[in-house]
Amino acid sequence: RYAILSHTWMRVSPGEVTYVDWMKGEFDSHHSGYRKLLSFCKAAWNDHGLTLGWLDTLCINKESSAELDESIRSMYKWYRDSAICLTYLSGTVTLTDMHKDLWFTRGWTLQELLAPVNIKFYNREWKQLIESSKNDKDDYSIHQQIEQATSITQYELRYIRNVPISRRMQLAATREVTREEDIVYSLMGMFDVSIATAYGEGVEQAFFRLVKEILSA
Repeated sequence: RYAILSHTWMRVSPGEVTYVDWMKGEFDSHHSGYRKLLSFCKAAWNDHGLTLGWLDTLCINKESSAELDESIRSMYKWYRDSAICLTYLSGTVTLTDMHKDLWFTRGWTLQELLAPVNIKFYNREWKQLIESSKNDKDDYSIHQQIEQATSITQYELRYIRNVPISRRMQLAATREVTREEDIVYSLMGMFDVSIATAYGEGVEQAFFRLVKEILSA
């Protein structure tokens, strides 16, 4: 059993602690990414009794194209199979602020919202937005915020693979990504298909390959 982290990457230096940083020891306790890592581990243990955790910034060696490809193809499954997904909303203070968070605008965080069975949302101070709930997917006030931010219904939140293809595509259409192909690659798990990643192919070619795979599944 393990906890998994969903978050938005920091865009200011020194930023996240990466796999390479960790292996080389090129970070310290003042590193903002290290503080996020430490807070995630503390929350996983103190709030959920879990000693194993996974986060994309640290657990994927992005210098290895083979490892990156395998990780992207497996990401949905890893989130789905986690004991709980701790979702860190760095722009949120209180529950009423939640729907404004940038986390709801990013491409990869869509599957990170939909895939896990259990989710807990944390604000920028690493405090649970709803302490009384064991699983925030079951909390009405949380879902009101999610629906306001994304239009995702309670049914869609639970059973995304049963939702029409057009609706699943629609949910991703306005999301933002750093590399254009990621808007396509981030949809693989939602459609239960797998395509090889090929950064540089362009979003249109990636989308063509995805649709072809969906139709042949």
